[in-house]
Amino acid sequence: MDSSKPLNPFFTDTTDIPDEYFCDRKKETQDIIGYIVNGSNIVIKAPRRIGKSSLIKHIFNQASIRDYYNTLYVDIYGTKNASDFRNELQRCFLNAPFAQESKTKKNIESYLKSLQIDLGSYSETGFNLPKIGIGNYQAPQYTIDEVFNWFEKADKPAIIVFDEFQQIEYYPERMAGILRSYIQQMRNTKFIFCGSSKHMLNNMFSHYNKPFYNSAKSVDLDIISLSAYTDFVTSIFTGYGKTIDIEAIEFTYYLFSGNTYLMQELMKLFFSVTESGKRADMDSLLQCLTSMIDSKDADYRDLINRLNSKKERNTLYCIAGEGIARGLTSTAMMKRYDLDNASSVQNALENLCGENLKIAVRIAKGVYMLQDRLFELWIASRGGYLDLKLSHPKERFDKERKIMESIPEIIPPKR
Repeated sequence: MDSSKPLNPFFTDTTDIPDEYFCDRKKETQDIIGYIVNGSNIVIKAPRRIGKSSLIKHIFNQASIRDYYNTLYVDIYGTKNASDFRNELQRCFLNAPFAQESKTKKNIESYLKSLQIDLGSYSETGFNLPKIGIGNYQAPQYTIDEVFNWFEKADKPAIIVFDEFQQIEYYPERMAGILRSYIQQMRNTKFIFCGSSKHMLNNMFSHYNKPFYNSAKSVDLDIISLSAYTDFVTSIFTGYGKTIDIEAIEFTYYLFSGNTYLMQELMKLFFSVTESGKRADMDSLLQCLTSMIDSKDADYRDLINRLNSKKERNTLYCIAGEGIARGLTSTAMMKRYDLDNASSVQNALENLCGENLKIAVRIAKGVYMLQDRLFELWIASRGGYLDLKLSHPKERFDKERKIMESIPEIIPPKR
């Protein structure tokens, strides 16, 4: 095999994917670069794990961006308040690729005079950061001001990405207003706001009384098409002297509803067990799927043990069993899954969908599903009905898409 090729070209452990192993997204890449070049901020809305972070890194790697912009990627998913936000911004700033250049390092070190920062030593893995403090400054916006001002005075324009941006709505501080006050004054820096909660981002950027109202071009990132993914997987297997049944690719796509991360995880395992010159078929794929489910056993057991009560567990099992669950408070549903009463189900749903757990998600009024399709399959395997889940994946896929794409009937005005 060509030594320049990766041993396994299905990347799941990094968002920095070489262009030749990046699947599709040509139109989205062109559109987003076009918005940036034309001076627009952008909000990207997409469900979790369909590749928006990888898309951002892919865009950063294009010559029209890489050679002309300083780029900064900040994931704020785990932040809880303005102090966390500031610290994550600062950490990413000091470890960004542009900051690893010796000339820029000196520039940053001299500029951030008011921070007690020892930038430490530099190695090929980045800066060693032994000491980071914030001096006597308590206001969270001060260090944000320092970082943003550095970008504004840099010799290149900048692109700053905030991933899972809806997280700031959970902060006790009014972070949206603080950030907006900076961003609207910045001329040398453009922003990309990404998030997995479409309704929250719509509220933040489309509601007239919100600080970010009408301040960014909107991009709704959908799943990759089946044809594009089929071509991608087929070409990779062929490039390594292997073949794959189209049925196996389609099954994977429908089973995981186009979720790029889970599809790539299964294909990564499938690829690894297929020898050069051999054909990857459905029997082998199903064996890989079983291994993939079993590998998560400890994690999923721990997740279930975090639930507070039998009511929450049974509501979870109800959603997993139904796949796309409607009418959870109906008499028939409560009897089938041993649910106590409508009130306890509603309380359980609030916890399962809440910020602390994020296990389930509401996809329409009164319609719920699990965030992690693999978790649903694990529950089915432990409940003895996995074969049922695997029997008609396309029907489930079509049903889910129809629900998620539907809008209430629009009534025309009377004439």
